[in-house]
Amino acid sequence: MTEDHQVRVDHAWAKRDESGTTLALIDHGEDVAAVLHTVLTQTVYRSRIAILAGRALSDQDVERLCALAFLHDLGKANSGFWRRQFPEMPRIGHTEVVGALFHHSVQLRNHAAVRELGDLIAAWGAAQHLTAVMAHHGRPLASFSQQGATSGDSAREARKNAGWWRPVDGYDPVAEVARLLAAARQRFPLAFAEGPRLPDAPRVVALLAGLTTLADWLGSDTAHFPLATPPDLPRSQFATAQAALAVAERGLGPLSRTAPASFAAAFGFSPYEAQEKAAAAWLGAVAALEAETGSGKTEAALWRALALIARGEVDALYFAVPTRTAATQLHGRINRHLARVFGADAPRAVMAVPGYLRAGDEDGQRLAPFTVLWPDGDANDARWAAEAPKRYLAARIAVGTIDQALMAGLQVKHAHLRAAALSRALLVVDEVHASDAFQTEILKTVIGNHVAAGGRVMLLSATLGSAARTALLGQEMPCLARALATPYPALSGSEAAPETVTTGGRRKEIAVEAAPLIAHPREIAARALRAARAGASVLVVRNTVADAVAVQQALEAEGAGDLLFRVGGVPTLHHGRFAAEDRRLLDVEIEALFGKVDDDQPLEDRRGRERRPVVAVGTTTLEMSLDLDADLLLTDLAPMDVLLQRFGRLHRHRRDDRPSGFATPRAIVLVPEARDLSPLLDRARHGLGPTKEGRGIYPRLAVIEATWRLLEEPARIAVPCDCRRLVELTTHPEALDAVAVQKGGAWLDHATRQEGGRIADATLAAHHRLDMATRFTELLFPKDETVRTRLGADDRLIPPDAPFVGPFGATITQLRIPGWMLKDAGPIPDDATVSVREEAGAEGVRFTLGTVGFRYDRLGLRVG
Repeated sequence: MTEDHQVRVDHAWAKRDESGTTLALIDHGEDVAAVLHTVLTQTVYRSRIAILAGRALSDQDVERLCALAFLHDLGKANSGFWRRQFPEMPRIGHTEVVGALFHHSVQLRNHAAVRELGDLIAAWGAAQHLTAVMAHHGRPLASFSQQGATSGDSAREARKNAGWWRPVDGYDPVAEVARLLAAARQRFPLAFAEGPRLPDAPRVVALLAGLTTLADWLGSDTAHFPLATPPDLPRSQFATAQAALAVAERGLGPLSRTAPASFAAAFGFSPYEAQEKAAAAWLGAVAALEAETGSGKTEAALWRALALIARGEVDALYFAVPTRTAATQLHGRINRHLARVFGADAPRAVMAVPGYLRAGDEDGQRLAPFTVLWPDGDANDARWAAEAPKRYLAARIAVGTIDQALMAGLQVKHAHLRAAALSRALLVVDEVHASDAFQTEILKTVIGNHVAAGGRVMLLSATLGSAARTALLGQEMPCLARALATPYPALSGSEAAPETVTTGGRRKEIAVEAAPLIAHPREIAARALRAARAGASVLVVRNTVADAVAVQQALEAEGAGDLLFRVGGVPTLHHGRFAAEDRRLLDVEIEALFGKVDDDQPLEDRRGRERRPVVAVGTTTLEMSLDLDADLLLTDLAPMDVLLQRFGRLHRHRRDDRPSGFATPRAIVLVPEARDLSPLLDRARHGLGPTKEGRGIYPRLAVIEATWRLLEEPARIAVPCDCRRLVELTTHPEALDAVAVQKGGAWLDHATRQEGGRIADATLAAHHRLDMATRFTELLFPKDETVRTRLGADDRLIPPDAPFVGPFGATITQLRIPGWMLKDAGPIPDDATVSVREEAGAEGVRFTLGTVGFRYDRLGLRVG
């Protein structure tokens, strides 16, 4: 039906498609309320609310919460929204306008329907709950918040919004509110009977906010809730049936609680002590496993997840890792484990990394902003969660980057939804280390909110110092002497002190040499090439992409030929500035050359290649999660905990075919020529030291100095025996203070600036963190979400105007641009695309975004 001939809709409506078909506001209320009712009666979320409320939810409590959800879109009854059915009408919203009904107009408050609703809210003790439900678009509303109510701008906006509730063209908005309230009464009669007030602890209300958003998303999905109701079927009956189907198909129903008979039955091998004990209940709500790289921590975390699911403590798993590379690698391992444990009915793990569309081993293709094509055109819970970052934490099983979990603890859009979805899960934080104060504070907030709601957490690390461990477990930090005496490997928890455990790791002595070559890419290339020509597999790990590219170019200039790392015959290197399609090829190829192929890997992943001499250059993407086994490592100087991660790439597997001269694992640490880091105090070089803004890759030079001193000790490092000592002496505040005091002068000033930066970061985190114990009417998120940049969440995923063939033959559909590369680019529209162009005689493609020019080729994304 054309707009010129459309039929006027005289009642309040909620949805409208391109043909002009509308969904009545009452019917949409039925849909969303039915979903919330299903969620609260058939999933673990009801028990989460009970934990937070301190009592079980009664049937009347459930009906009252659902009645509020029925009313969540009552703002769409306003006349401005109603008139959007007509051509060329302005787009009037429906959220902030609701505040005018209750807070800013005496005339409106005295209307019978509004007074009735106000009386009900008072009788139910639901003022906070109503505020939370009205925030279902992801942000607390200014018109309902205490801060917004006192704002002059909000008062002016409220007076304007009050006008949208006046009758117009024979349409009475407030009468439609009365109809909506009557329909809610008819659908949930028990809610309107006399009874105790709703539990109103702030954490209960916060969880309701997130679950209402989730219910609104599901209830707005036309795959389950089409605008047209089947003939002769009441919408309420149809909505109830569709809600049960939607909740099941989208993966919100319970996982099977039938646990494997034993660890060996689950994973096919006998457990080490650390893995077996990881499932223990006595560890508490938060557990921590500290053990060397390659010791089986992933299997320990999965075994804990299976035990918690069997005990009914959790019903989902989110595996959080620091980098996109780590996530892509771990995702495949988790899927293989799930297939072994659950068989044909195994849940599919979602790849929770923006830019990817992967559920299980299937990749989707985005056809439009809200349309994704999957291989067989079918639907399953993992695919739905994989299609949008806002849904990642609603997956039954997901593997992704830590920033996705951290956004559940920040005052950013949809934080309540993320936290609510996550509340049913075991949150595993892998590769935990002494990160900056901002991320540490936000992670502490996420853990606190999560545990309070009944969630569980497991921390995994090869290099977790006592300062970071105790902060995350909510315990007092030990003095340096006690920290040094803490066992390693160790298993601990919020209710358990660290105890020694055996792991799957093996003792390894690494010969360490410090070489003053960090500023000399040609010499680095020459050392690597000599080893490769002697038969070795060599990894070169630089702190920055620019330094990595410099070594790659030096290798090519030296005529490395077949000794170069290649993808599809094209020489390249490994770092984070490649498109997702190319990153997959890079990861597969680097593991084919340096990794050990597992028998249970899919056939197409078992490349079956013989190891050969090779030099591969990369950055921090080579540090973790990739299964790499090098004969020789050349690495830039970095904090000791980072170096230990990099040392884990050496002799990872037992092999009898090491080339002559490489039977002992060897690491060459690239250091500055002068044994003095003072020049870096005010100017960062090679990733070491602070930038002029006080930040940087590794800005704390006391950490670098402490690390360098330890490298000057006896030339062998024993793993795991030396790990505790090496980590504590380079991360514990007492040790770092001692370095600054001993160096004196400018070093003390540097330490003071770094501490000031740490305090500023902690203060920033305190200002932006989302404490779910805050009353909802006291919340008003900042409009500026640039704080997301501290998590790397400001990166932009930009599609080309037409897909192009990348340097390794893959079709590139999206480019990820780091936010810092765009700081001088000017405003970039949300729907921006780029026009790529190939230049005659040049490699790769070029494009411009804003005012910044970029190049993308076999060396990755670069400015210029």
